[in-house]
Amino acid sequence: MNRDMYLLSTLVAAVVMSGPAQGQHADMMLIRDAGGNLVTGAYDFDAGAIVNTNQRVFDAEFDIFGTTDEPGFNALSSGNVPAGFLPLAGNTAVSFTGKAFEIGGTMSNLWHWDGIGAVDFGLIADGTTLNVSKAPSSVFSMDLGGSGSDVAGFDIDTTSADGFLHKHIDFSLINSSGASAGLYLWAFTLENEGASTASFWFVHGFDFHDEPQHEAAVDWVQANLVPTPCLADVNGDGMVTPTDFTAWINAFNNNLPECDQNSDGNCTPTDFTAWIANFNIGCS
Repeated sequence: MNRDMYLLSTLVAAVVMSGPAQGQHADMMLIRDAGGNLVTGAYDFDAGAIVNTNQRVFDAEFDIFGTTDEPGFNALSSGNVPAGFLPLAGNTAVSFTGKAFEIGGTMSNLWHWDGIGAVDFGLIADGTTLNVSKAPSSVFSMDLGGSGSDVAGFDIDTTSADGFLHKHIDFSLINSSGASAGLYLWAFTLENEGASTASFWFVHGFDFHDEPQHEAAVDWVQANLVPTPCLADVNGDGMVTPTDFTAWINAFNNNLPECDQNSDGNCTPTDFTAWIANFNIGCS
């Protein structure tokens, strides 16, 4: 059996043996691609399963007091990193920055939509602040108040010797007259050893129970704020190189969304042919 036939038979066997990726709730996952770049994905910590390696929009709900610690932040230990990716260095700090971003020609680091009608994020009400903290909050605390500037955060946690991290921090809406119901939108980058991720976004509901509208808000952020991905760039490092083949094999074996190169919603051996075509096209 030649090498190509062996590879194809291995892929077919993997499809038969693999089931769909599962997970009701996904935490943030921080990982390095083959080029050493920091990228964000999603990880189901309870199931111990990678959901994907290229997620940039996350959603959750505030409780009745306007507080949540979801999503959590994760980094995989060196023994659990998938092929084509690298762990974070051991005993290193992971920090964050609150990012201002533009909607409709205006910059802000915190946005609000009441959830009625078409998605329409606007400036937050006067006096509303998103406080981000961890214990002791007197030391580790920052606020996003709707200004047009980035805001420095703090160290979320330090990786273990083998690069592992799992940490939840607190997000709290603060307004002396009561925060408005609806959906709140903000963005972070994560930093580790002088490298930074691209921006990623949070869409959190407060006193809001319309799940279809919440999903519509997530879809709007994905379509309007997240740059269109290059399918061939499976590892998300901004380049199309042979290392993306290794990343695609991993996506195939684990039934990750990046496997779907022909955009038919499935992960099958035909996506290998589609990846070759996407690779030859490259990315602009």
